Amino acid sequence: MGVRIRQSIAAALGFAFLACGGAVFLADDGTALAAGGAETAHSVTYKTHPPAPRVQTPGEADAKTQGCMTCHTATDSQTMHISEGVVLGCADCHGGDATVRAPAGGKKGEPAYFEAQNKAHVLPRFPMAWHYPSSANPERSYTLLNREAPEYIRFVNPSDLRVAREACGAC
Repeated sequence: MGVRIRQSIAAALGFAFLACGGAVFLADDGTALAAGGAETAHSVTYKTHPPAPRVQTPGEADAKTQGCMTCHTATDSQTMHISEGVVLGCADCHGGDATVRAPAGGKKGEPAYFEAQNKAHVLPRFPMAWHYPSSANPERSYTLLNREAPEYIRFVNPSDLRVAREACGAC
């Protein structure tokens, strides 16, 4: 990953970026995030999302999906549920802000795209441990998930039993 992209990521997450043979992220107060190899929790203000609704119209569900599908186009389907009886939008299960759209003409890796991604996605408390903004989960993430915010767990895996009651709601 290039230095400019790392600087954009660091700035978007509220950190300073220093290149000294590698990346060193500093919190706003100047404390190192990775002292002794352990990352300290990043302060994130989470928006609370209601549990998934038991019943809603396809239009209501679509409104909770449209923004997501402006980025998640090639690999993701409109719904993850096979049954037509389950009418849910992306944000119903995962949380996040489905009103955010990909910037017109924006490409992955560009600052405007990254800014939109940060607004739409639920951010992790431990971005370095998650290799944020990569969507690939790190190996053996169980103990990391135990330290992570429930809102982020819901975002990456709504069926995780730690958050399934909130994510799945009345379903």
